[in-house]
Parts: sequence; structure tokens; C-alpha cells
Amino acid sequence: MNRSQNPLISYIFNIVAVMILIGSFWVYYAFTQTSKTIEEENLRSNLTYIDSVTSNIAQLITNDVQNNLYLTLKKDHALRHSLEKSLQLLVNSRYRYVYVVDKDSEQDNTYRFLLDGAKNEEDKSEFAERFTPLYTEVWQKAYSTQKPTYFQHTDTDAVWMTYLKPVVKNGEVLAIIAIDFSLQNHRTIMTALQNLNYVLVLALILGSVVFLVIVFFSILDKKRILQLQQKTAEISQLNQTLQDKVQSEVAKNREKEKQLIKQSRLAQMGEMLSMIAHQWRQPLAAISATSSNISVMIQLNKMDKEKLYALSEKISEYAQHLSTTIDDFRNFFKPNKEKKITDFNELTDAVLDIIGTSIENKNIKIVKKIENPEKFYTYPNEIKQVILNLLKNAEDVLIDKAIVIPVITIEINRNILRIGDNGGGIKEEIIDHIFDPYFSTKDEKTGTGLGLYMSKTIIEEHCDGKIYVKNGSEGAIFTIILDSEESRGE
Repeated sequence: MNRSQNPLISYIFNIVAVMILIGSFWVYYAFTQTSKTIEEENLRSNLTYIDSVTSNIAQLITNDVQNNLYLTLKKDHALRHSLEKSLQLLVNSRYRYVYVVDKDSEQDNTYRFLLDGAKNEEDKSEFAERFTPLYTEVWQKAYSTQKPTYFQHTDTDAVWMTYLKPVVKNGEVLAIIAIDFSLQNHRTIMTALQNLNYVLVLALILGSVVFLVIVFFSILDKKRILQLQQKTAEISQLNQTLQDKVQSEVAKNREKEKQLIKQSRLAQMGEMLSMIAHQWRQPLAAISATSSNISVMIQLNKMDKEKLYALSEKISEYAQHLSTTIDDFRNFFKPNKEKKITDFNELTDAVLDIIGTSIENKNIKIVKKIENPEKFYTYPNEIKQVILNLLKNAEDVLIDKAIVIPVITIEINRNILRIGDNGGGIKEEIIDHIFDPYFSTKDEKTGTGLGLYMSKTIIEEHCDGKIYVKNGSEGAIFTIILDSEESRGE
């Protein structure tokens, strides 16, 4: 049923459009809330882990130091080395710098390095080396409040955050543990969420557009319902007319195909008559010679019963050969389309019985290679017509090109037949058109352009097979493939 012809369906589509729009807004709102929660929880989990690590470091320091960390480390090199080893265990691609500093009492904004967790000596700061950190107000806040704090770097391309943990003992800040850690994982998550947010925004926009489009077309549908109903009958009538025309054209094409096949067979029949005439010359000459021999022997009175019987037997053999030739010709062009079980060896032998002598009399060598021929169920006479056409084409090519040692090769392998020659092959610019109707490589007097076209029609449409051509090392090779009895499971 046409949607435009049923108002109820239009109403349903409008309701669906409204639901899509409302659903898109609800999904977007739910995502924005979830995105904020994910961002906060991810950052909180990072800070929780860092606080746990720095608390352990602070515990190590307060266990070994009484009041002044700077003086203790200055005197006890072994303790300083041990604590730095502990800091180095934390340094990796995620935690880039881990160090402990205290505040220089002489200058408010100056700090000095007490412990540095850098693994490379070249990167390690000197003991008591002074520096003025960025974001001094944050460092001052950590000192004054004695509570952990953090800040994100905004002066570099990398995504880094510094976490400051005061080391407090007896109510005083002994030092500050500073860890620079990467926020790349956090940034990756945030980027993914932002990208998803963009997608949802686009989905929301798309949902709105779909809603507007559906509403717009729904209004148009109401105006077109009457017009579509009026045109339905016209279209139905037109379809019926077109169907009648298609059936008529199909029937014409089938009739034309029959005429083309008949025309192709008549052309082959003319060639066959020429071959039969050629094959009859020798036995007819032999019969004439034998009868003359009998006449001479009678005139010379040298004829006896045995010689007369022997010569009559020869005449009978020659006559039988003529009869066999006629039978081969008649069977080849028998108009029946009866399917039979056969194989390529049997079919090629039948064709060669008719034209083999004619080809060999033109000094063309026929090489036949057979390997495991398989039986198949097909129309033998139609397949023989194709084989005859391919062999005659190969003969014409070899004669036209005056090949010194012309050879036609027939290869049979299971249900595959290949017929090739050493005539140099087909030009690449025309090989794709070789099976087109009325396309011929011969001159207009000798070529109709129907032989290969009808061969393809017979093999692929009548016999459910496949035929194609390619150029080999010496010439063109035509390949025919038919479904064998074994391949069909019979």
C-alpha cells in the first residue's frame, strides 16, 4: 500500500518523528550529565592515587627526619641516596618528575631541591639548588594551608599536572613533595567524550531535520493523495502496455535468434558440401578406375571369377565410404534438439570424421590431447556445430596468415575442451568484441560475423555452459566448459 494514499500512515510517521526529536534531546541531555561525571571521576581517581603515593613518601621522610630535613639530608648522604632510590621507583612515562623541596627562608618565592627522583644524572638537580617555580601562589598555598594542592600546566603543549603534597611533622612543613604527572589518558577520554558530544549534536540536528522533513512531506502528501489516486489507473494501464510490448520484443528476438542460427548453419552447410565433394573425389575416381580395369580385363579376355569378385568388393567399399560420408553429413545437420549423454572426445571425433581430411589435405596438422574425458548431458548436434565453427576459424586463420608449419591443437580434460592454433592470436583491441554479433575479423565476402556469436549463444544459453577466448603463446585458444554428470552428482 502506498503511504501517501493512507492518511493514517502519515499520522503514524508524524508521531514517530516527534518521538525521534524528543528522544534525541533526552539522549543529549543524559550524555552531557554522564560526561561531566566521567570527567570528574577520572580526575579524582588520578588525584587519589597520587595522594596515596605521596603519603607513603611523606611517611618515609617523617620516619627518618626529626625537625630539619635539609640539615638531615646534608649530613646523611646514605639516607638521601636511599630516599632518592625510592623516588626513582615512581618515575615512568606517566610520572615524569618526582622531587622533594623545601622553602628558602631568606626569600619567600625561592625553593631548593632536597631530593630528585630523576634516573639520569644529567637531568638530576643539585642538592640545595635553588629555583623559583611557576605558579608561586599555588606553592605558597600548599605551605600555608599544609594541605595537598595541584595545578595544570598551561605554558606547554603537553598535558601535565603538578601535585604538591606538604610533608608535615609536629605542625610544621618539613618539605613539599612535587610530582609532575601526565594527563594524556585523561585528555584522551575527554577528547573521545567531546567527539561523541559532537556526534550527538549532529544527531540532534539530524533528528530535527528529519522531523521537519517528515512534517513537510506529510503536508505535501495530503495534497497529492487525490492526484496519485487519479494516476494509479493510468500507470497500471501503461504497465500492462509495456508488458505486452516487452513480451512482443522477446518473441521477436527469439525468432531473430532462430533465424541467425539457421543462417549460420546454412553457411556451414555450404562449406560442408564443399568438403563432401572433396572427399568424394577420391572414392569416385577409384570406382571409375576399378570399372575401367574390369572393362580392360574383359576386352583382353583376362578376367576370371576371383579377380572380378575382388574388384567388385573394392567398388562396394568405395560406395560404402560415400554412403558413410552422406550419413555423417545428415546426422550432423539433423534438426532435432534431443539431449543425450556424450563427451568431448566423441563430439570432436564426429566433427573430424567430416572435416578432418579436408583440413589435413591443406597441410594443417591436427594434434589431439585427451585426459579423463567426462560425460555430460547436452545437445550433441549443437555442440558439434560450435566445434566445427572453431576448427574452421582456426583453419582460415592459418591459411590466411600462411603459417609455415600450421597446427591445430585439440585438448580435452574432463569436461573442458580447448581448441587452439599457432596463428599468432587475436589483437588485444578486438578480443573483447570477438563474440559480438556481426563482428568479424574476415573480409566482407567471407565473414558474416555470426559464427562466434551463435557459438556463444549455443554454449551459454542453450547448453548452460561457458565459452571464452584468450591468447596463448602461439595463438588464440578457445575454451568450452560444460557441467559434467559427476559435477551434478548424477
